[in-house]
Amino acid sequence: MKHLIFLSLLGAFLLLAACKQNSSNTSKDLKDTLANRVKPLVTLPPEYITCDGMANVPNSNDVIMSVPNFSNDTLLKEGKIKKAPPAFMAILTPDNKVSHWYDFKPGDLNPATGKVGPMDCAFGPDGNLYINDRQYFFNKKHNSRIIRINVKNGQPVSMDVVVEKLLSCNGMYWKGNTLFVTESVLQLTDTGTVSGVYAYRLHELNGKKPVQMKAYANNQGDPHLVVKFTSNKPMKSGADGIVCDHQGNLYTTVIEEGAVYKTVLDSNNKPVKTTLFAKDKAMDGTDGIIFDARRRCFYQVDFTGNAIHRIDMQGQVVTLQRNGDEDGKNGLLDQPAEVVLRGNELIIVNMDMAWATPGLSVNKTVNLQHYLSKIDLP
Repeated sequence: MKHLIFLSLLGAFLLLAACKQNSSNTSKDLKDTLANRVKPLVTLPPEYITCDGMANVPNSNDVIMSVPNFSNDTLLKEGKIKKAPPAFMAILTPDNKVSHWYDFKPGDLNPATGKVGPMDCAFGPDGNLYINDRQYFFNKKHNSRIIRINVKNGQPVSMDVVVEKLLSCNGMYWKGNTLFVTESVLQLTDTGTVSGVYAYRLHELNGKKPVQMKAYANNQGDPHLVVKFTSNKPMKSGADGIVCDHQGNLYTTVIEEGAVYKTVLDSNNKPVKTTLFAKDKAMDGTDGIIFDARRRCFYQVDFTGNAIHRIDMQGQVVTLQRNGDEDGKNGLLDQPAEVVLRGNELIIVNMDMAWATPGLSVNKTVNLQHYLSKIDLP
């Protein structure tokens, strides 16, 4: 009898140990799955030093990508490059080949700086590509612009300036004939960063002359300013990514707050009410955001946290990927800034711009080699 009791106790002990071991393995497997969900997509050529905005080409599986190369000066000072490559627009084909799509001509460059800083971009209802030329990294004057690459028969043919005298334009999104643009800095004050969203009608952008913006002052902005935010964090940068959901509501990320705000629009795309939509301890530097109409959720990249998050329609956040200070090799995130959906692939741009966020981001170094990452969605 004692022998049977001993065997029973021994069996129970071994079963408990096995359960604990399986539980430990399950937790480890889950952790590894989350850590390795992201995969490599493209190893970029040497002149792709800083990449940012992405836009799906209408009626195509091609994707256009902005290459502003903002990190040129940093790499020159560190002796990692000997010559600074100019900014350009690239194309990513369905077979994951990248090449130059539009090279900016001397007449396209901003006369105040002699440079162009293409960031977020989006195809308009007219079939042309609109781009935020963010000059804020070159000087802190109102030299930023919205530019348009005119497209004929699917090919870029020329560039026009459609809006001038912006300060720090960043994200953009077309809803019908209205173009929404985030201004990451309207004004820096003693109490924080004032930022906002501008709205332009397509007919305004087809005028004979570019729209001239009025600088924000004394709590008053240009008439195109439709939403305003005030934040107070060391980054000194506010409104960033922008998108609409399937019901036409507008969502804006405020990067230094690690938050996403929802703006209800009326039938004329005028704002009705703006409220906090998502804020979670997992989100640190909320940058680019897109909406997945098929799965009814958002994907949002975390610039300072080296992460990408999924946000449901109730504002609940699930982190799909987070990693430490990596160089982007093997698909790991390296200061991601933008994301685009191509079929069931979530394509992520690693901006790798550590110099812009000293002491604030996981990423500490600007690397010489750069990559695009992806996550395969079910």
